[in-house]
Amino acid sequence: MQRRTFIKSCALAMGAWCIDHRLFAQMAPQLGDPKLRIGIVSDVHIRHAEHTEALEKTFRYFHDKGADGVIIAGDMADTGLERQLKAVAAAWYRVFPKDKASDGRRVEKLFVYGNHDVEGHHYDLTGIVPKEEQEELIRKEAIANDRAAIWKKYFKEKYQPIYLKEVKGYKFVGAHWGDWQHIEGMPAFLEAHRAELEGEKPFFYIQHAHPRNTCYGPWAWGKDDGQSTAALSRFPNCIAFSGHSHTILQDDYSIWQGDFVSIGTSSLSYTYARGGRENTYVDGESKQTPYQMPVVDQQDGKQGLLMTVYDQCVVLERREFVYDEAVGPDWVLPLPLGRGEKPYSFAHRAAQAVAPEFPAGSAVRVERARGKDRYGTEQMQTSVYFPNVLGRNANQRAYDFEVQLVMQDEDTEKVMLTKRVMSPHFYLGERKDDDEVVCIFGEQEIPAYRSFRFEVRPVECFGKKGHPISSEWMKV
Repeated sequence: MQRRTFIKSCALAMGAWCIDHRLFAQMAPQLGDPKLRIGIVSDVHIRHAEHTEALEKTFRYFHDKGADGVIIAGDMADTGLERQLKAVAAAWYRVFPKDKASDGRRVEKLFVYGNHDVEGHHYDLTGIVPKEEQEELIRKEAIANDRAAIWKKYFKEKYQPIYLKEVKGYKFVGAHWGDWQHIEGMPAFLEAHRAELEGEKPFFYIQHAHPRNTCYGPWAWGKDDGQSTAALSRFPNCIAFSGHSHTILQDDYSIWQGDFVSIGTSSLSYTYARGGRENTYVDGESKQTPYQMPVVDQQDGKQGLLMTVYDQCVVLERREFVYDEAVGPDWVLPLPLGRGEKPYSFAHRAAQAVAPEFPAGSAVRVERARGKDRYGTEQMQTSVYFPNVLGRNANQRAYDFEVQLVMQDEDTEKVMLTKRVMSPHFYLGERKDDDEVVCIFGEQEIPAYRSFRFEVRPVECFGKKGHPISSEWMKV
């Protein structure tokens, strides 16, 4: 069996080109030697020089895995200060002195500025210096004062707004933050280098904002105006990496395949899930949507990717770097790209998706007690508890859960309210997310003088729902 046929048959057997990391490790020898390994992170958000432990630990993971380069897709310095970029560089050179690993191989810096790097001094300097000293600090240390000189000072290379680098024969284009809409000159740069970039061999593109209507679809926070999507669509061999939204890598909308491939890189500081769930929110949301549950604290959610390139495929390991665990099966992109086969298109994976199911014997229990909603209003609350759905106890891990309040009215049953909720540690690996899941209903949401019950369904990322489990009928 040819290597490409082997990897394709194994990947499809696991469903939608996702393969358990341990299984892929067993398969990898069939692919021959890897051609390239790249560590990938974004949104490091170093605020204080002494808080680089997670960054350095991640660099060491990439070092030990044989990385030939490391991508940081922007937002290194949380408030855009020179001292913060200096701390990032210091962590890098502790692991890769003179841009080399301990075995002597060169490890390329594939970094770009994000909005926090060049605008962050306008955001929030609380806790950096007293308010009366902030203006002077900005005057002395804002990266925006001379982004080129500060880049060269700490990263020991010339700053270029858009750069082209080569690592082991593979091309990388890095485009630094322009503004909230687009990056000036980016389409022209790609066209000027078309002869070097086009072909069957993949090349890799890095910017901070998500290309519009690619990864995370229309819900993406921080997408650009579409300029990059239009420009990159002319290069079917392109794999683009972006950050900005901090969205968890468990979200399979993190990878999109259309006229090119676009991948969200999550965050090495803290993460977000999609809004619309009882215990999540949308960054920057100003209206008080009625929620009974607080937002899950994801400060220990520090995620990134390790990319390994073979002749036949590109493998992307999704990982969190606090507890050192994979957060989902590896993504396996078949090569060459752009041959009509698009296994990572949203439509293809939605059609192929299999609904998660509760383990046999799962049950729902309900408790009532006084509590407070997200905004501190005290009331009687009804808490609905049920087991999590994980790959190790069921057919696959659920992305979230649908919880419906069903009321009995004469000879009818009516769905009165539907909520979606995430598991308690949805942003971590399965080993850290095996607690019960809870969804809370407020006093005004519960029908009076009618029997009601709760139905719970596990849901996968593209929306397919498993069979429900239900509570007993009850009255209040």
